[in-house]
Amino acid sequence: MRVAILDDEPAELRRVEQTLHQMSQPAEDDWSLHSFERGEDLLRELRRNTFDLLILDWQLPDLSGIELLRWTREHMEVPPPAIMLTSRDGENDIVQALNAGADDYVSKPFRPNELKARVAAVLRRHSQQRSAATEVLSFNDLVFDDAELTVNRAGSPIVMTEREYRLARCLFTNLGRPLSREYLYQRFWTHEEMVSSRPLDTHIYRLRNKLGLTADRGWQLLTIYGYGYRLESVAATIE
Repeated sequence: MRVAILDDEPAELRRVEQTLHQMSQPAEDDWSLHSFERGEDLLRELRRNTFDLLILDWQLPDLSGIELLRWTREHMEVPPPAIMLTSRDGENDIVQALNAGADDYVSKPFRPNELKARVAAVLRRHSQQRSAATEVLSFNDLVFDDAELTVNRAGSPIVMTEREYRLARCLFTNLGRPLSREYLYQRFWTHEEMVSSRPLDTHIYRLRNKLGLTADRGWQLLTIYGYGYRLESVAATIE
């Protein structure tokens, strides 16, 4: 669970971090919190990395939280859920943020237990929406079935482990976006597995072969040196 927090007040950033750390302890997956004091810095990171949740202050000296929110809804194919956390608490402000795509709105000074409850509710709601809306996904001749955790090509099943399926689905639902090794490891492996071997490289090699991620089939799985991987759709060279 990668969370980006935007606020130009360092003390407020620390307070949000402390609150979310309390949520991450009992969770099955580790939470990775990334704090930003400038909107431009977060925008730069959004162009090259992936987050599961955004918590945005409204008023910043450079790029405001509401402008960042609109950018994610206009330029990202699958924008992450976002919560506005701001001292602006007028009715018009709340309406403007929700209309811009915010999933919730929390006024400062926030109450830690309320923020935790709202974060949990937003994540739960998005998880349910993804399950309902993306049970079956098609990419060229590949069909992903979330209910069965299977991939089919032209009606023929491709044998995959559950982890291979989830890694492949992540790559396909983030087409054209670079995914860092750090992000993929945090999502799909435990710390013990990471230090004992190089499982990501092995799984990428298997996915290339099993799914035919080659230019002649319309795909290019690029290795970004020192960073991670990016799956791209290209014009197929043969039928």
